[in-house]
Amino acid sequence: MDRDTKLAVFQELIQNSHELCYCSYTPDLHLISSNQDPSTLDGMTLLLVSMGEPLLEYSKHGHLPFRLDSFLHIQWIADFEWEGDTLQKIHVIGPMLTNPISYQDLKKKLDERDLSVYIKHAVTESLNSTPIVANNIINEYVTMLHYCITGEHINGQDYAITPIGNPSSSEEILENSGNEHLGIWPAEQQLLSMLRDGNPNYKEALSRSSSLSFGVKHQATDPLRQCKNNLITLLTLISRAAIEGGLNPAVAYDLNDYYMQKIEDCQRLNDAMSIQEIMMDDYVTRVRQCKSDTGVSKAIQNICNYISVHINEKLSTKELAERTGYTEYYFSRKFKQEMGCGIREYITKEKIERAKMLLSSTNMSILDISLELSFSSRSYFSDTFQRICGISPAEYRKQTLKI
Repeated sequence: MDRDTKLAVFQELIQNSHELCYCSYTPDLHLISSNQDPSTLDGMTLLLVSMGEPLLEYSKHGHLPFRLDSFLHIQWIADFEWEGDTLQKIHVIGPMLTNPISYQDLKKKLDERDLSVYIKHAVTESLNSTPIVANNIINEYVTMLHYCITGEHINGQDYAITPIGNPSSSEEILENSGNEHLGIWPAEQQLLSMLRDGNPNYKEALSRSSSLSFGVKHQATDPLRQCKNNLITLLTLISRAAIEGGLNPAVAYDLNDYYMQKIEDCQRLNDAMSIQEIMMDDYVTRVRQCKSDTGVSKAIQNICNYISVHINEKLSTKELAERTGYTEYYFSRKFKQEMGCGIREYITKEKIERAKMLLSSTNMSILDISLELSFSSRSYFSDTFQRICGISPAEYRKQTLKI
């Protein structure tokens, strides 16, 4: 299926959900074609052009989609059709809103801008037909549009965002605050409540929260930096929720430091999104274990937590015994008595559990995973994995890879 056919099918699909305008423009934003009568969206087209400077600047080098967020929070998705090093077209979906805007707010914001009376009137007239689209749906449209144009698979948050200027004062922020954050607080609280409970069904709440907000608004035009900043904010929230749920604060803070570094080390958006799933599963699992562990002394619980945080390191029985204040002999006996297996066996199983997570949610090579978890060699890692799981690491990845 060629590009034009894919785009035609894509337009039909989105029209089944939202009455969105799909237009193609020249590299300097002159309209080439539209799936609707341009006159019906005249005001929004004028607004797009008037706000288009960041888009045009990004289009000089950008190959990922661009999400244009106007001062009215009317939005467009733009993506770029390149032939070699030459930009051929800019494909645009929109306008759309993520939250309703009142006529009074619209008029006030328009009056604050140096726009002609004609543009103001045209925008106001067009607003009634502007659809409201949830953020998670917009992200899906980003993914589909980019695939139709380039054939590349990307994450729905792989886009640059308009660097809108900040208000001049906190008072102006308060004056301009409206309904754009409507519903975010209760959705966020539901998610954090599930994390405090160690509820493994938190993903539905996460999806609901994500549908209301696409993250912290700031001037990062690099989509990877934007994603990292959002993940760091999420990490802070879930680590505090985990402590409130009963996780040892020292463990929560160690995990926070560990995942903070992992986030900063990410070189691609897919890697960053994989870290999100790993860290949230990790925190939820630990909180659930804290609530369910019975018959295990505090000293052994703390050692299990320490092992999990430092699972990528070489851990010796002697070092772990010293952390409890027990002799190595007494520690080994006590650990086996309470946990039902020896300390070395427990560490190995924990390493394999972490390996399973990395195999199913990252593109790390098997060699890199064996090095990450401090196995002496790739072959020893593969043999150990096969013995515990019954299949090879490569076969496990083939069956479970999620990206």
